[in-house]
Amino acid sequence: MKSKLLLPAMLILLWGCGGSNQNKEQVAEAKNVPAQKAETPKVEPRVFFKYPEDGAKVGSPVYIEMGVEGMEIEPAGAVKEGFGHHHILINQTHWPLGEVIPMSDSTLHYGKGQRDTTLELEPGEYTLTLQFADGVHASYGEPMAASIKVIVE
Repeated sequence: MKSKLLLPAMLILLWGCGGSNQNKEQVAEAKNVPAQKAETPKVEPRVFFKYPEDGAKVGSPVYIEMGVEGMEIEPAGAVKEGFGHHHILINQTHWPLGEVIPMSDSTLHYGKGQRDTTLELEPGEYTLTLQFADGVHASYGEPMAASIKVIVE
């Protein structure tokens, strides 16, 4: 007697679970929908001074902390797109695009990938420019330069 009652109950259960063709179509559509990737907003490449601030009065040696966004820092050497290292230009606004930055008392290289440094400067007012360049010190030009003024007391 139990088996006669179980069969109709199982059929009802199966019919309810199997659902209509509409449910099957929705499942099939959901499986064919490509997954959407979370898009990371593109950052415009730029360099900036983390420290000191523009207009700061500082003592010597002057502590400098350098920043970059949208590009990666790596030591001088191979030229790779999206990579480079910092240079500090003293009393200059930027180095021309594509030109190699020479090493001098007013064009300082940080070709080991340094992100900070100290500068010995005489008292006075200075324009300090952070200039990003590629693996062979070829400048990324004005778009990858940032200047601040500091007063060394």
